[in-house]
Amino acid sequence: MAIIGTIRKNGWILIVMMALALGGFILMDVVSNSQRYSAADLNTLGKVNGEQVKRDEFDTYEKLVYSNTKSNPYQIRTQVWNYFVEKALVSQEAEELGLGVGLDELKDLQFGNNLSPIMAERFKDQAGQVNRAQLASIKAAIEGGQFTDPTNRAYWAVQEKEVIKKRIEDKLMSLVTKGLYTPKWEAEMAFRDNNYRLDAAYVRIPFDKVPDSEVKLTDADYTAFLKNHPGMYDQTEETRVIDYVAIDVVPTQGDTSECREMVAKLMDGLRNAENDSIYAVSNNGVYDGSYKAKDALPPSMADDLLSLPLNTVVGPTLTNGVWVVAKIEGRMVVPDSVRARHILIQGANQASENRIDSLMGLLKSGAYRFDSLAVQNSQDGGSAQKGGDLGWFAAGMMVPEFNNVCFYQSEIGKYYKVATQFGWHLIEVTNKKFMTNSTGVKAAYLSQRVEPSANTQSIAKEKAEQIAQHAKTIDDLRKMASEQNLAVETSQPLKANDFSVGQLGAEETSRQIVRWVFDEKTNEGDVSKEVFTYRDAAGGYFDARYIVAVVKAVAPKGAATIATLKANPKADSEVKNAKKAEIIIGKLQNPNDFPALAEKYQVNVDTARGLSMLQTFLQNGGSEPIVIGTLFGMAKDQVTKPIAGTSGVYVAKAITEQSKPGLPADLTLFRKQVTSSASTGIRMGLLTSMKKAAEVDDNRSRFF
Repeated sequence: MAIIGTIRKNGWILIVMMALALGGFILMDVVSNSQRYSAADLNTLGKVNGEQVKRDEFDTYEKLVYSNTKSNPYQIRTQVWNYFVEKALVSQEAEELGLGVGLDELKDLQFGNNLSPIMAERFKDQAGQVNRAQLASIKAAIEGGQFTDPTNRAYWAVQEKEVIKKRIEDKLMSLVTKGLYTPKWEAEMAFRDNNYRLDAAYVRIPFDKVPDSEVKLTDADYTAFLKNHPGMYDQTEETRVIDYVAIDVVPTQGDTSECREMVAKLMDGLRNAENDSIYAVSNNGVYDGSYKAKDALPPSMADDLLSLPLNTVVGPTLTNGVWVVAKIEGRMVVPDSVRARHILIQGANQASENRIDSLMGLLKSGAYRFDSLAVQNSQDGGSAQKGGDLGWFAAGMMVPEFNNVCFYQSEIGKYYKVATQFGWHLIEVTNKKFMTNSTGVKAAYLSQRVEPSANTQSIAKEKAEQIAQHAKTIDDLRKMASEQNLAVETSQPLKANDFSVGQLGAEETSRQIVRWVFDEKTNEGDVSKEVFTYRDAAGGYFDARYIVAVVKAVAPKGAATIATLKANPKADSEVKNAKKAEIIIGKLQNPNDFPALAEKYQVNVDTARGLSMLQTFLQNGGSEPIVIGTLFGMAKDQVTKPIAGTSGVYVAKAITEQSKPGLPADLTLFRKQVTSSASTGIRMGLLTSMKKAAEVDDNRSRFF
């Protein structure tokens, strides 16, 4: 009480104490953040040999180059990251070697006769050819000071850097590949690898002949595998493996009935609609005006659609989890293919339509030929020079509006116009083929997918939450999953920037799981207290799956260890197979007796003919380079020792003498073969090798 009284008399003491406490809290937070981000500031995604990859530059590049791309955002960011890493490595190497791209060279790469592959890919016309007119227009705008739009200027600046990177990259590749030389001995070896042949007999005892229950792995087995496979599973960064349980949200019978009622309520409206297409589209239905053959109709109502009177409403019927209602609008015998020609005026606007009308008038007057007008006016570069001829094509090969005119609304020799995404078309169908004479049905469709109700979702989520709340260890999770007949799945080794988890796919929720796995507070054996929710992959507005995960294993960065192998399902399986190979080999009493061996293990004695050193594949075995390499070191009829291959234990022998044709006098062909193979390997692997040799700090997981 005395202390409280003193504080009341001296209020300033309380103020000072509160200020000190608040200051201490702020200081603690500052210290914590400084420790966490000591390697990178808030605008640094990473470093490449000390060169920073800035977040703002990264975001600008992604926005400008990938703004119209519908790929997974995490996949896009991976591509952007790889671009910046490669750009840094290429520019660093170029600076040391004195390589660069001059102004005239850059102009040639952007507008000249030696276009960069980047320019050739991005500036194409509808025929897939380089759009020289567009490039010329951009060049004129730049030189005339009219290229002023900020977004276009920013895009062009980024693209110039891409072009320069690609050009310097090509120069680096050329420097390395031009230095390749194939000595005589290597050309002779290439000849032997190509031309020495033998036939072999072998018995393969698959690893699955030994049940998993018989295999008891010890640390000694993992140590032996590491010794026999040095470097195979070394890691450039830490990986983690999770086990997870998935609770799928499955619609109940009640949900199915409710969805049927929803679409059934719309049947009278469709039956009495003045405009079927508008009614169907307005009620989330489908109408494309095409005539579909029986195999393209909903199977549950195909016979009715082909036989019932026009304007009949059919359904609801259940097809692949969707309730469908259809109104029959028409039937006709559909051609199997048509031949047509067209004139395209780009732009679906009034000016383009007016021009098409003028051209149609000229054709109907009889004063002009279609092919001449197409050559002079069509903006479809692929067909214009052929008089507009598109050749023969089947239904569905053209965009719907164009397709419907050619197959369902046209007569041979008459002219039609239609607007598509490419502009206005003037069309003449010149021929039709009727081979199957199949009847097509035009219909308006309403549909309602069977979806789980909110209550069904809630029940499934509650089940997942119960597991998350009560499972404290990986054994708890497995036990609860077993009690509920739920499968426990294992992910691939995950890295901090991964966005795909096992069979769960690549999406935001998968990325959330990876973030949790690599959170500094998450340790091996931890069970997620959060239930991870996957929405319907087909775009429905409901939860489709709930996930509870546990960190099964952590494998550190660096040289592979026993923990690394145990954390990697693939590596763990290989260690198990190596143990199975020991067991099989230990039980082989007379491996030279192929028929007895085959009978004992209920396998075949197989024969491989014409084997070469370049061949790695064995029938009924798969890729087995060790087996084939061993055979080429054996004499005829000499039996190999049991060999642990990739898919089983092999015993083999050459049943013919090796065919060894003499060396040709001219080894030019084989020199070229070796050089070409090495050159291809360099072009595919040089940048990868540079990345491995570089010091790369990747901090993306802190941002995304």
